[in-house]
Amino acid sequence: MVYTIENIKHVLNLSADILINSKERLTQLDSNAGDGDLGISMEKGALALKAEVSAYTGEDIGELFIRCGMAFNRVAPSTMGTLLSGSIMALGRKHRGSKEIDDNAAIQAPRIMAEAIMNLGKGRPGDKTILDALIPLAEAIESSFESTPDIRLAMKTAAYAAEKAANETRGMLARVGRTKWIAERTKDHPDGGAVLCSIIAQALASVN
Repeated sequence: MVYTIENIKHVLNLSADILINSKERLTQLDSNAGDGDLGISMEKGALALKAEVSAYTGEDIGELFIRCGMAFNRVAPSTMGTLLSGSIMALGRKHRGSKEIDDNAAIQAPRIMAEAIMNLGKGRPGDKTILDALIPLAEAIESSFESTPDIRLAMKTAAYAAEKAANETRGMLARVGRTKWIAERTKDHPDGGAVLCSIIAQALASVN
């Protein structure tokens, strides 16, 4: 299957809407780890992303990703905002000049985003971050698509893997970022970033 700029805009808008609608849940999760600004930060970033998608009239998928990442970061310069915007811009660099992408490119997106987040945040799997859901998601979508080249099935498989992995961050001790200083306090709660990843994966997998 081939995806044009309009398909990418749809996915970006849907992802932004999910962040906006998840504001209260993300705020509650983040309150367990500190100041509880995750929901507000993600809402601001999502609204900026939607505005950028609406304003962009070009056909370059990579340029759209870069513009969206920059817009997100301008209004949500929090740790999670910086990591997400950096991962979106990594997709932009990968697809700069492309007017369309295929299923194989879509399958690679979670891995590209995870690598960008690791480079920016210096975190690794097991540190109780978004990576603890995003990397299992990347592995699941790649494995499923390699076995059966059905992107819908691969997305559903990946969404399940992300949800399971996000739930498993409950009981883990944070090793990076501000939460490492209150690791015992957050131990009994799932990581907000991992849950965020799971929420988006589940919603995208349910799109017909």
